[in-house]
Parts: sequence; C-alpha cells; structure tokens
Amino acid sequence: MSLSNTAPRNRLLAAMREAEWEQLKPHLGRLDLPIGKILFEPGEPLDRVYFPETGVISTVARFTDGPPAEMATTGREGVLSVSSALGAAEAFCRHLVQVPGEALAMDVEAFQHAQRTLPGFADLLNAYARTFMAQVLQSVACNAVHSVEERCARWLLMCHDRSNGERFQLTQEFLAEMLGVSRASVNLVARTLQAAGLIRYSRGGINIVDREGLEDSACECYRLVRVLYDETLPLSFRDDPLVTA
Repeated sequence: MSLSNTAPRNRLLAAMREAEWEQLKPHLGRLDLPIGKILFEPGEPLDRVYFPETGVISTVARFTDGPPAEMATTGREGVLSVSSALGAAEAFCRHLVQVPGEALAMDVEAFQHAQRTLPGFADLLNAYARTFMAQVLQSVACNAVHSVEERCARWLLMCHDRSNGERFQLTQEFLAEMLGVSRASVNLVARTLQAAGLIRYSRGGINIVDREGLEDSACECYRLVRVLYDETLPLSFRDDPLVTA
C-alpha cells in the first residue's frame, strides 16, 4: 500500500519532522503481523526494521532447562529491533508477534542510511533507545517485586495502548509465557479480573471493560513507563496515536 496520503500510526514516526518523514516514507511498506509470527531468531541477521502501528512484538529469552520468558515488548511507540539502531547486525534473541497487528517495515540498509543523514530522526532513535532500556530495567524490577495480578494488569494495559479498539487477540498460553508463570496462574488471575468487571475473556480475545479499574489493579510500573514514553517522544505535527488514559 502506498503511504503517500497516509500518516503513520507509529509514535516514533509520528514525532518526526515533516521534511524528514517525507524522505523516509518512500522506503517504508505496510505489512501484517499475524499472531505467533517469528520475525527473528537468535543469530539471524537483522535485515529488516519494523515500526509497529498496532499489535505487540515480544522479545523472548529461550532456555534449555525451562519455559521461555519475555524480556521486553515493542508496540506502536517504537521500533524493532532497537539493536539495529545501536549498530547490531544479528538478533540476540527471539522476536515474535504476541498480539496481531500491522507494521511499517524497511530494509536495514535504508534505515541505517536515514539514521546517518536525518539528524532529527537519529535524535528520536537515540531517545527511544534510552527509554526502551529504562522499560526493560523497570520490567526486571517489576517481575521481582510485584504480584502476578499486578503484572498481568500492567501487561493488558500495554496491549490496550497498542491496539485499535477495546478488544485484542491474546491467548492465555502466550500470556503465561510472557509473565513467566503457569497457565493455571494466568487463568486464575483472568477469572479474578473478569469477576471484578475489569475485563471480559472469551475465545482467545480480551475486552477491556473498565480501563480505570484495571489501572488501579496494575502496579506503578505501567504509569512510570507510560509517562516516560510521553516525555521522550513529544508530538510534532500529528495527533497522539496512543490511547489517552
């Protein structure tokens, strides 16, 4: 699909200077991100860069002696892989689509050329990389301190921010892997949140019924990271593509 008459729904791209966006736009193409699609495996070349517009891409660590666990997530606020912006040539871990959506994508050569020649774009990438690192570090602390219910509520809010509408596709199996807990634990938490009238879960999809109540159930990490992204990626000539809390 041509991007000539469409504005990006990706937060990082939407914050670009308009003149630089016009130079970057011809190198981008829109594609689907089906659930479960693996974008990169460890050791594979980072030959493409993705700017999600909807959906969630998970960065996952895999272990020989245990189940996989999520290390970070990327949605419409950023770019995958941030390692490409830092000069990495190969993927360190697995990147897969957790919540289906769409993305704008470009070859890594064109991306790196834009990084060298578009100073405003380079500044945005550097700011995003710092914020992404803060998100990862906050998640490490969150996983060590906060309850499964608090972390689950945080994760659902992050998915909601990155989706269109109140419902998004998400299986309990995936959610258990991302939280690093058993499926039985996720099932119990989902029933608790549903009984409280905060969500409705059915047929592999989740509806956010009471977002304010879900925010009250989440740990402080959700708000801390959300505010950090709002401060890092100020808006320029487009409306905020993220859900307003």
